[in-house]
Amino acid sequence: MKKISLLLTMLLAYCASVPAQSNVPVPADPDPTFFEWYDYAPYQMPDGEILMSSSWFYLTYGMDFYGNLVANDYDVSIDSCIVHTLEYTILDKDKFSYSIYTDWDEIFVFNPEEYPELDAPTTMVPIFNILPPSGSTDNFEMWGPHFPNRTNRVEGFEGLEPFFLWRIGIQTHYTVDGVTASSNIVYLNVYPKPVTMLGDVNDDGEVNITDAIVLINYILNDEASQPFNKYNADVNDDDSHNITDAIDLINMILNEV
Repeated sequence: MKKISLLLTMLLAYCASVPAQSNVPVPADPDPTFFEWYDYAPYQMPDGEILMSSSWFYLTYGMDFYGNLVANDYDVSIDSCIVHTLEYTILDKDKFSYSIYTDWDEIFVFNPEEYPELDAPTTMVPIFNILPPSGSTDNFEMWGPHFPNRTNRVEGFEGLEPFFLWRIGIQTHYTVDGVTASSNIVYLNVYPKPVTMLGDVNDDGEVNITDAIVLINYILNDEASQPFNKYNADVNDDDSHNITDAIDLINMILNEV
C-alpha cells in the first residue's frame, strides 16, 4: 500500500511539473545565417559630450520562401528542393512578437523613454507595420530593432559600459487568446566568449575546490551568492551551466593536483 501511495505521489508531482500543452503554433526558430550586428563608435565633442549612434540588430524570422512567418512544422530543407506547395502553418503577423537577449539569456527591456513607439516597458515587441517612404519607424525596422545610446565600442570613453560582451539573440512568440508559444532563443556570436581563466568560477585568479563548490551552489540555486564568472564557469563550453560543468571542473582540479 505504501508503494502504491508513493507511486501516486510521484505521478502527481510529475504531472504538476509538466507544462500544459497548447494548441498555439510554435514559431519556427529564426535563421541565424542572416543575422548581423551593426555597431558604431561614439563621438566625443570638444566639450566632452559623447554623441551616440544607434546600433542595429539585423535579423530574420522563421519564414518560408515566400516571406510568410511560419510555425515549426515548416521544413526549409524540404521546401528548398520541392516545387509543389507543402502543408505547414502560416502565422498571422499581428499575433507575432519577439524578444531580444544578450550574453547569458539576459532579456532586454524596451522602455518608452527610448522607444516612443511603445506605451509601456516591454520584452515582447510586435512587428510594426512598416510603411513607405522611410521603410521604418525611428527605432524599429521589419528586420530588427535599433538600440539608441548603446554600443560595445566603449574603449577610450570613460563611464560607458558595453551593451553586451559576447552575443545577441532573438526569441519569437505567437500569442492567441492570451496563450503564447515561443521559439528557441537563437544567438549571433559577435565576439569570442570572454573566458579569462577557465574554471576560475569565483574570479579570484585561481582554480581550486572553492570554484567547484561555488559552481555547484549556483547550479542548485540558480543564483550566485558570491562573485561568479559565468564565462569561466562554462567549463564544457556548451553555453550553459549544468552538472557536467561541475564534473569537468572537479576532474580538472584533480588532474592538476
